[in-house]
Amino acid sequence: MKRREFISASASGALGMGLSGCSNLGGTPVKYAWNQPMDFRTKVPKPQGTMPMAKIGKTGIKVSKFGFGSHTSVEIAKHEKERMWMIREAYDLGINLFDVYEKEFGLFQYEPMGRYLAPMINDVVISISLLPYDGRSTAQQLENDLRLFGRDYIDLVRIHALGPNRATTGNSDKWEWWEDLFRFKEQGKIRAVGVPIHVLEDVYPLIDTYPLDFVIFPYNFYHNWTWHGMKTDNYNALVKKLNEKEIGVITMKPFAGDGLAESFKALTAEFDDTGEINYAKACLRYTINSKLNIDTTLGGMYNPYYVYENVDAYFNPEISDEERKVLKKVRRKAKIVAKYLLPDHYKFLENWVPDSWDDSDLFGTV
Repeated sequence: MKRREFISASASGALGMGLSGCSNLGGTPVKYAWNQPMDFRTKVPKPQGTMPMAKIGKTGIKVSKFGFGSHTSVEIAKHEKERMWMIREAYDLGINLFDVYEKEFGLFQYEPMGRYLAPMINDVVISISLLPYDGRSTAQQLENDLRLFGRDYIDLVRIHALGPNRATTGNSDKWEWWEDLFRFKEQGKIRAVGVPIHVLEDVYPLIDTYPLDFVIFPYNFYHNWTWHGMKTDNYNALVKKLNEKEIGVITMKPFAGDGLAESFKALTAEFDDTGEINYAKACLRYTINSKLNIDTTLGGMYNPYYVYENVDAYFNPEISDEERKVLKKVRRKAKIVAKYLLPDHYKFLENWVPDSWDDSDLFGTV
């Protein structure tokens, strides 16, 4: 089924399950929340435009510059009709990349995603993280995943692998799985093999040892490695090496991560004198207009109107001076308390916060 055969029918939503904890980020009390309540009321006009496309490194795999990140929750799983609408509407607007975790919050996503994508399953790019469970081997897990998607190959497959000096037997970061993935690629069951990195040192042993096709890392206006102060040398060296090896560049967490997005959204409203700045669009435009040569960006979309908001940033990519100014204010205020809002397993992101005096990335003064 082709993209334009899908008709927008209804707008309903996704996302619940919050974590509490509060902090005063400026004049407005802001709660930390991993997931936000379902929103069935917010209506956003359907954007008009053309989604820009790119290729993942030297793989030849053509993807939309924005990908559908399918983090889920118990609340989302209750609303299959609305979730299917979101996914098919995203496809209708030009998104062809769908990134899926199989097991999250005790929920299984491949089976429902396979059903949602079934009409266009051969026209989309599927990205997964391979993680065997229930005693399966990597081969058995991949066969299971292929069956659930109704395909004989998966486009992008990654594993969360620590460096060999930090990997331990029995956890999900198994260095020995790399040999399996490249064997599956030779068999035609995988088109591209990659890795998400959260610790800079972990990626070098991988790209020096294996012919990786892509690397995924966090990048947004608040957490990233591209600041033009004293923190840039290692990052620039990595990006240069990825470019030299023609390894694809995929970014994630464009909204500063699930835990901070709503807090930063509240700050945006507080600092926006015009009443017209949309936090999500400003974040995406920051990424789009960065100096980084990004192949695609993965972003989570939980409520139906997120699809229209996010895609509109790619249809209208120019970032305004007002958006830059608001992001600057959010960044400076958030620097005070954001580290206290992050859960322990994401506190490492605070190592990537900019120097408070350096706004050159926002205002193009590099």
